[in-house]
Amino acid sequence: MALVDGRRVAAVGYVVDRAHEQYAGALSVEGAARIVRRSTGQSGPNDAYVFNTLGHLQQMGIRDLWLEAVAALVGG
Repeated sequence: MALVDGRRVAAVGYVVDRAHEQYAGALSVEGAARIVRRSTGQSGPNDAYVFNTLGHLQQMGIRDLWLEAVAALVGG
């Protein structure tokens, strides 16, 4: 990937497939927290993904109230 200043960096991106059987866009905060607490994916533990995502969003000045609520229930 090329940055605005011309540097090239490696990056990972995630794409949502709403038709996928594991798409969980309609989960409640509580339901999502239950799944996150007990799950690990190819990229590691789901709780780490949630906390890392929130950290990066905060660095960019973006609030995601739903994800913040999930993290609070998970224990972040």
